[in-house]
Amino acid sequence: MQHNDQGERAEDPRSTDASGILHALMLISRRGVADARTAPTSLSMTAQSIVAFIVDHPGTRSVDLAREFRLNRSTVSRQLGDLVALGLVREASGTGRGRPLELTEAGRRAYDETVAILQAVVDASLAGWSDAEVARFARDLARFNAATTGSAGGRVEPVGSSPDPDASGEEPPRGIRP
Repeated sequence: MQHNDQGERAEDPRSTDASGILHALMLISRRGVADARTAPTSLSMTAQSIVAFIVDHPGTRSVDLAREFRLNRSTVSRQLGDLVALGLVREASGTGRGRPLELTEAGRRAYDETVAILQAVVDASLAGWSDAEVARFARDLARFNAATTGSAGGRVEPVGSSPDPDASGEEPPRGIRP
């Protein structure tokens, strides 16, 4: 820390910028959740997250979802049960414990619809940006996101958190139910 002319502690520019990034990410998250709740889409925010993970990780299993989202397997099971009942997700054939998950045609349509709605929000936000600014922002976000993942696909854990959601014996909040 640096000291200003009055002898008070002043944050260095990097800390100030990092705090600004955190604040901006919190605002983006809040707005994103609000937009997802009010958007005319058939998927809740939770369902969007699960469906997007299945799209991005073909052959994923429920245990992979639990690990990725740091949820108890019972929570993931309930969420997947809802998505199966809605006809959006199904178990594919596979061997071993747990079945690979895949989207149904209806699930793919719901996912594509949701992505189009949310992409329109992002496009509107970037309307005044140059192509170079958008490209730089995309690269910086990808780099930032890559820095938050470990080599084994795990995430950097916040101080005081448990890497195993079952370790505390408590179930984390379930979030938004579909």
